[in-house]
Amino acid sequence: MNKFRLKSIALAVAAQTMGLSLAGQAIAQEDGSSAPRKYSRALEEVVVTAQKREENANDVPISIQAFSPDQLAAFGVENTTDLMKVTPGLDMGTQAGDFTSVFMRGIGSEAWLTSDPSVATYVDGVYYPFSPSVAQNLKGVERVEVLKGPQGTLFGRNAVGGAINVILKKPDFTDTWTELSVHGSRAKARDIYDVSTFVNVPLTDKVAMNFAATFSQDDKVYSKNSTIAGKPVPADKLFGGRVMLRWEIAENLETRLTLQGAKRDGTSTLAANINPTPLGEASGIDGEQGRNYEVHPDLPIYGHLQSFVISSQTDWFLPFMDVKLLLSHQAHSNPYNYDYDGSEFSGASFIVHRHEADIDELELQLLSNEGSLWSSWLTLTGGVFLFKNEQGFDPVEVTVGGADLANLESAGVELPEALQGLPAQAVDPVSGELITPLYALSNIGLVETDSWSVFIQATADITEWMSLTLGGRYQDEYRGVVQSETTFRDPSGAEQPVATWTEARDENDEPYPLNDTTKGFKPKVAVDFTPFDDGSLFYLSYQEAVKAHSYNAFAFYLPPAFVEAEETIAYEIGFKTRLFNDTVQLNAAVFRYEIENLQTQSISLTNGGALSLDTAGNAESDGWEFDIKADIFPSIFGNLVGTINGTFIDAIYTDYRDGAGHDPETGVFTQNNDFTGNRVTRSPEFTGSASIANTWLIPGGPLEATLSYYYNDGFFYAATNDPRYSQPKYDLWGAHVSYLWEEHNVRVTLSGQNLKDEFYTAGMLKLDWGAMASLGARRTIGLTVDYEF
Repeated sequence: MNKFRLKSIALAVAAQTMGLSLAGQAIAQEDGSSAPRKYSRALEEVVVTAQKREENANDVPISIQAFSPDQLAAFGVENTTDLMKVTPGLDMGTQAGDFTSVFMRGIGSEAWLTSDPSVATYVDGVYYPFSPSVAQNLKGVERVEVLKGPQGTLFGRNAVGGAINVILKKPDFTDTWTELSVHGSRAKARDIYDVSTFVNVPLTDKVAMNFAATFSQDDKVYSKNSTIAGKPVPADKLFGGRVMLRWEIAENLETRLTLQGAKRDGTSTLAANINPTPLGEASGIDGEQGRNYEVHPDLPIYGHLQSFVISSQTDWFLPFMDVKLLLSHQAHSNPYNYDYDGSEFSGASFIVHRHEADIDELELQLLSNEGSLWSSWLTLTGGVFLFKNEQGFDPVEVTVGGADLANLESAGVELPEALQGLPAQAVDPVSGELITPLYALSNIGLVETDSWSVFIQATADITEWMSLTLGGRYQDEYRGVVQSETTFRDPSGAEQPVATWTEARDENDEPYPLNDTTKGFKPKVAVDFTPFDDGSLFYLSYQEAVKAHSYNAFAFYLPPAFVEAEETIAYEIGFKTRLFNDTVQLNAAVFRYEIENLQTQSISLTNGGALSLDTAGNAESDGWEFDIKADIFPSIFGNLVGTINGTFIDAIYTDYRDGAGHDPETGVFTQNNDFTGNRVTRSPEFTGSASIANTWLIPGGPLEATLSYYYNDGFFYAATNDPRYSQPKYDLWGAHVSYLWEEHNVRVTLSGQNLKDEFYTAGMLKLDWGAMASLGARRTIGLTVDYEF
């Protein structure tokens, strides 16, 4: 009998044997008191591994939000980018296709194209640094943890803003079961279909495996009038699969092997120019058309993201220590193209023929256990992490066509020397007719990374109610340019080399070596208190984290750019407590971050050809947040549950005097701007979410209804704080009604997202022709059927 059915029968039997009414269910406790029965999936307590060992989330002295699969389903969270709707202070956006920008409490990085995210993503212990693969489907997960604030000690590499930790379901030795989910939804001019399955199969009493697979088709958010190169917009199709094998070799030794892959084909780079610059307006671009979800790029848009990951984890439980060994290899590929101007006008295009990443990782963890020396008062966690990566473009091409370059110059665009003086039109060598000119710059830009680090964290119980944590990580990371060279193709198709770069350039455009090493020790100190009998936890922490230096090898007519290491110092005070007879869980924290050399990027045809990396000098982020979950009048309503949380952030650039960006008046890209005092990008002053859910026991099984709300105060996409490149404040309403027919293990859910049909952006690029936005989903109504057998 499967565990899903066991749980359902247990609930039904408990209700019958105790004679519970539907309005006021209660469970007798050992001390004779009674507490409300918690049927709501929204209120489950989650065990986490935020400190590399299993602990209750409420007992961890870290600001963390954790979600079980049932909670994710109850809140309508289907992938990691949806987490921002239930995790205030988190911003996850996608642009130029699958590239994901992640900001947490005002810390993140716009340098997502050739650099690494500042908020680390882990899937079953495997670190995912390749930005297009950061957005993960959450089918078949055991839980998801969002760790706020720097996690430089235990999660290490580039976790300067925090970490997202996804834990997958492990194969079970005791039972065979299958989960099948079919989903269909409808929005304006948009149909979405999704089929997924999860199968658990015990092969012996010591060997088991599980399978997970998903297929989805998305007809896109754009209107039916939209076209790509004059043809209808095709749907995006995604297929993902995973198989995990678990072998209990001995009573104290087991290993898991996981193979997973995903492939998406479609038009993920399609975007709408919702605020054209004067150059865009001169090209006939209508921003209102984009805001009406109508796009007509002349380029035949495509995007083909593929990833393959093989990983293993071996756990050896010794009498005096637990040992974990994690090994992984990742291969990612993301060829795509991008219509730079986003119009029917043949202005510029961005074509990536090959964008790949080849990543190898090894992590060894040593964890104290009950048999360790001084285990009654000391907890130790240590380890080693090795990382090797080569990624980049081979090649990427920027084309400028259909435009008289003299007109671009007159509009204020400073052209590189290689493009100056070229004819406005060319003659076809066969027909002799005038043809649209096409000027192309092609670049090969590859970067390699070789990193190792050692880490240790010790928590000592000073008294029965106070603990001290000391930790640190030493990191040595080499990163350098493997290859960076550019060729030029004129309108006749003839190619000529432009440069093979043998030196990089620093932020002052001075020569710099093509490789460098970031090394150093970053400490952590924390104190936590549990002074009261109710278990309330108070904590204070100080920690440092580093994101290693980077290179932009993808530069067309300028040498590769060197960007200094990004360093963060964080202070935090927080508490976690239960109130009103354990019916309310309250978590709150106050924090301050000081960031040095915040890594960022700019995109302009006049700035190295398209992309350049930069540092935003110094920045600060101050704020506070709260998270409340509560049984609402349980003696009256029984299973009515409410959640409310929010984050206030004041994130500003404290020293950003040599910034690059597009002029707010003309849209022309300029250098040496002073952005000091401006708000940090993607950092709204306030974000919050709330939900209310109730569960009724009716004939056949529980009926659940949830109403959810998300509010975002608005933010800027550009350090210029130009309203043209911003997301104004917006809010999203969602709801679902779900019924579980327990006898047949069938759950039917009717859901609605963005019920007000609010216009908002999911990401944006700041370009010479205007604001190229990835648009958020419109009002969507969906039906999901889940069946377990």
